[in-house]
Amino acid sequence: MSIRKILFKLCDELFERKDENTKEIFPKKSALLFQKNDLSTYIWYLYQIHINENMQTNNELGFIVPSKLIELPTFKDGLSTINIMFRKQINYLENKNLFEQFSRHIFENVFDNAMLEFNIRASSFKLLICLLTNSNEIDFIRMLNICHRHKKSIEHPLYLSDTELYTVWYLPTKPLVIFLSNVSRIKRALDRRTTSQTYADYYEEIIPNIYINKDLIMGSMKMINKRKITLNKHEDSIISSDQTIYYYPIELLHYAPLNQSDLILISKFPSILVRLVQLHHIEQLRKLFAKNIQCYSLSKSNEVSFKDCLTEYMHIVSLNRLNYDFSISHEQPSADILFQATTRRSVNEHFDMENLEILGDCFLKLAISMSLYYQYPLANAGELTKEKTKEISNENLYRLAVENKLKNYLYNDKIIFQGYDSNWLSPGYINRINNNKNKYTHQKAKRKAFADMIEAFIGAFLLSSNYITTIRFMHWLGLNVIPVDQNDHILSIPPIIPTQLDNEIRRIFHDEEFEEIEYKLNYVFQNKAYLISAYTHPSKSQNSILNSYERLEFLGDALLDFLVIRHTFLNYDRNLTPGRVTDIRQDLSNNNRLAYILVSANLHTKIRLNSNELLNRIKSYINNENLFPKNQSNNNRLNQNIYQRTDSTTPKILADVFEALIAAIFFDSNNSLEIVWKVIEPFLGTLFDRSIIDPNLNPIRSFIDKGGKILAEFANETGAVCLVQMPDGTLYEGYGGSKKRAKYDACQQAMNYKI
Repeated sequence: MSIRKILFKLCDELFERKDENTKEIFPKKSALLFQKNDLSTYIWYLYQIHINENMQTNNELGFIVPSKLIELPTFKDGLSTINIMFRKQINYLENKNLFEQFSRHIFENVFDNAMLEFNIRASSFKLLICLLTNSNEIDFIRMLNICHRHKKSIEHPLYLSDTELYTVWYLPTKPLVIFLSNVSRIKRALDRRTTSQTYADYYEEIIPNIYINKDLIMGSMKMINKRKITLNKHEDSIISSDQTIYYYPIELLHYAPLNQSDLILISKFPSILVRLVQLHHIEQLRKLFAKNIQCYSLSKSNEVSFKDCLTEYMHIVSLNRLNYDFSISHEQPSADILFQATTRRSVNEHFDMENLEILGDCFLKLAISMSLYYQYPLANAGELTKEKTKEISNENLYRLAVENKLKNYLYNDKIIFQGYDSNWLSPGYINRINNNKNKYTHQKAKRKAFADMIEAFIGAFLLSSNYITTIRFMHWLGLNVIPVDQNDHILSIPPIIPTQLDNEIRRIFHDEEFEEIEYKLNYVFQNKAYLISAYTHPSKSQNSILNSYERLEFLGDALLDFLVIRHTFLNYDRNLTPGRVTDIRQDLSNNNRLAYILVSANLHTKIRLNSNELLNRIKSYINNENLFPKNQSNNNRLNQNIYQRTDSTTPKILADVFEALIAAIFFDSNNSLEIVWKVIEPFLGTLFDRSIIDPNLNPIRSFIDKGGKILAEFANETGAVCLVQMPDGTLYEGYGGSKKRAKYDACQQAMNYKI
């Protein structure tokens, strides 16, 4: 273990033991913009928000900030396309009071920030909103007029307008109402509300110190719904669910903080500001990656749609050669895909990191496995697996997130703009409630979430760039993915055997008729040693010139996992849930499935071993006519009932050989993923379709997921028995040579019956 890892672990455990489920509090990036800026400077920067929706544009919204923003890409907000444009520097101090008054009016009187306190100097979100004229200047007159609307009375019924908004000020909720100018029935304050009381008398009785002019017409009003503010969706009209007409004397009405058109427009502010801040930080992240990876120049981001990127990018993951050719590349991750990589499902966006995480996880395992294979030519599979496990552990990935200062880019909490559960920090504000002071500025997540984000970043790089750029990113993180010697030179692939033994390899190939395997694979090995090693069990390699298949199987497992995941995302429903993808992944790469494929394709016939016990187990398996009927073709075998292809007695050696073959083809073809896939896909293709429809899961896991119970297990020298019960009370008995096999058999019976 490196000194850095040891020090990190010691510091981490200094006060308490922490693991991947430990929850941590960390800042919300959406609440951070120019947090540390000194407001003593008078120079601020004016930006215009250009909104394009349904072929119409609006340039009236703007804001000022104490520092210049990173250039932001155009982005989508609901149906609107938003472009943030820098206009000019301004002297903030000249109109400081009006800027602050306008922001406070909007966020306190329109958006009701009751639990927040305005304090631009102490706020972590330093931004003030404004309005602009047609000539792109700050519209101070309009801003001042809007501020003066607060609690402004209506002087006469003639001033009521159906384009305005009003509040009924005496009601506790101060509902918003609109004036109905086309109502046929007009009422005056002197009209009777009941047989014994006029409207004027009624209101003067229930409201202290109010005088109602009985000669004036009352306003015919209709309540409107409070506007719901969310990300990705805007209401573009004033909606009313209550069709009742209410009559109010004008003395009970005030102008609302905004008129109807201004309310529709200014209600766009919160979600636009959230996206603006998010993109500001994502662009900072893009700059950080480009600066440290140093294999591409940062390009301008395309339009950000805030949608799932898998449908757009998955076809890009081509099956090129996977090697260490570090040439310059211009491919790089976009703002869109990096934002998806930082977003948890709990945020409730239209996308999340989970499928990127799955893709990144399988490529991480492949890159680490390949690097270790190159670096440690004498290490056995167990030693390689031990090193790989350390590298890919959530503990290590969390450490890398901390050391590379990536933790705070994670989005874990859904943004709520309104109500008691509101957690969005409005610009210029701080939290005034001490007992929940982190609600607006911090979020909480398990340590595993940060490890997941690292894997999602790897998936994002893989989708939007190439293998080499992704490996260089992983190397910058601190992962062992580039095999180098003491002089920092890339290591060559370790030879499978010394070259002087080529004649012996040719003899074995000829004597044991390995050309039959090449014919069935439809692939001719250039280096026959790879093929023969893939079929050599450790019991045979002890007194042989060849290594066993174990090292090849170590890499082949990772290769198969990556190819299966890539094919699944590329060729099937792009809306596959992460859980479904995981099921398919486990189904198509489990030992029972791979063993079945090897035997069905008659690829098992050349296995080299010196173990009678293992040989008998293999014979017992391949002679099982329930699995392999004698007069059945290979294609028909692969089309058998999917649930008949799992058997707890399957010898693991068969799956190991299949995975070793994959690595053997990979190295023999000069690390060509395309050739590997071309060779193995015919054996997997039919099973892909079946697995997508109905993944063949581990029956014990499926049984437990369905609510089944293990009632009893018994074992003696003659064998083992297991009794299980389904939720409906049905009992099943399983038998086997061990408790594990008996449990497997019982659960398999239960699941087969239910199917």
